[in-house]
Amino acid sequence: MGTTFENNKILAQDLPNYEAVATTVLDKKHYWVLLISTFLVFSFISVGLIMCFYYFNFLKSMPYKQAAGVAYFAFWGLYVVYSWAGFKRKSYCYRAHDVIYNFGVFHKTTVLIPFNRIQHIALHQGIFSRKFGLASLQFYTAGGSTTDIRIPGMPLEIAKSFKETISYKIEK
Repeated sequence: MGTTFENNKILAQDLPNYEAVATTVLDKKHYWVLLISTFLVFSFISVGLIMCFYYFNFLKSMPYKQAAGVAYFAFWGLYVVYSWAGFKRKSYCYRAHDVIYNFGVFHKTTVLIPFNRIQHIALHQGIFSRKFGLASLQFYTAGGSTTDIRIPGMPLEIAKSFKETISYKIEK
């Protein structure tokens, strides 16, 4: 008549171990892109704050100005350290049927997206990334924006190659 239904048990030791896969870290030039961007934001905010202190008299008499200044510079210093730690924890891997992306400083996150879930791939280059020959790949998946990932800091030629290869696979 028909085929018999089977629902076999899957044991944990029989599952493939995605964590054992060797991943590729981001290009070191990407950290320079992060530093330049951070420095520009820091500079604009600092100039804005200096102008506020210069033009608004009530800020000149603000108590604890020095403490606020120290806290301000400490925040930016900690932000640079945090971005370095985050940069060191980001890695990616392309396999035959999926892409893996690891990130996170305090909480490690691993995103594994099968190619059959990817609907669209976009290659992005910012101003500074272009100067350093870097690009990022953005993967748009079926089922919502929470599963979309963006892998930054890839050499441009490698990003183009992966984009073409994966685009070909998802068109099949």
